[in-house]
Amino acid sequence: MSKWLKILITVIVVIALSPILFLCVMALFNGRVGVATEFSASPTLAAPPAPFKDTQTLKVVTFNIQDIAWVSEERPRRMRGIAAALMILDPDVVGFQESFIEEDRDVLLKELENTRLKHHQYYPSATAGSGLLISSAFPIKEVFFHRYTVANPAYKIWEGDWWAGKGVALSRIELPNGGLLDFYNTHAQAGYGNPDYDIVRQQQMSELATFVMGSQCNTTPSLVVGDLNCRPGDEDYETAIREAALTRLMVGESRIDHILAAKSLYYSFKVVDTVPIDQTVTLDGKELALSDHTGWMSTIEITPKD
Repeated sequence: MSKWLKILITVIVVIALSPILFLCVMALFNGRVGVATEFSASPTLAAPPAPFKDTQTLKVVTFNIQDIAWVSEERPRRMRGIAAALMILDPDVVGFQESFIEEDRDVLLKELENTRLKHHQYYPSATAGSGLLISSAFPIKEVFFHRYTVANPAYKIWEGDWWAGKGVALSRIELPNGGLLDFYNTHAQAGYGNPDYDIVRQQQMSELATFVMGSQCNTTPSLVVGDLNCRPGDEDYETAIREAALTRLMVGESRIDHILAAKSLYYSFKVVDTVPIDQTVTLDGKELALSDHTGWMSTIEITPKD
């Protein structure tokens, strides 16, 4: 075999193996989580605050904003439109899902400077990031993250869930009445028309419940928002409801996006109203939806029990 033929074969082999080698290298970094995971080390959990005594009314948003490279249209323009919609609604706390792209997230946060949402926490995870962003009108005191231990197969890159490192994020938020709020945000395994993922999602919902039950302070109210990719009546949804003692805090149908509260010995919850966030932005005379999901805001009264 001639020298040049050997070189040619080597080049062909290297080119053929490059994508595989690249994926192997990327997979080595896929186990990362960029915020604290050991919630048992929480100073607040070790010394919970006293329950607050006055009713607190909060406007709470969940919004999957579809910020995905190569998939989503007009991302920066939509980020500005989302911020404009939130400026009008004036929520107290927002759980965003699919906020994957840092540059677009910077656009969103820059626009939110014009609102009360001044405090933010992103939850890096795996290679692509969890996509979970929490924005609050009040200071964020502590943050923790639990990455789900199950997901779709890693080789299904086009689905992306394993590479995103999906999980559940917690922010402990200091309320203006001196109390705290345990605020959880999650994004569960997507379905992709594959019934096997129902089993994956059901385990994720069980892990969500375990994380909520273990990390909440109990003397603080606990709210859970997110894209659960399942609906009331589905076994995976009911697993979360049952194991974490959750109550839905929404009026009307919201498909797979939910706002929930954990049952509390200290507080009762009342939904005043729920409104959709389904505005459009205009591009060259054409209207474009803010996301492929409708966002939702519930106004919630949190009342101390006697």
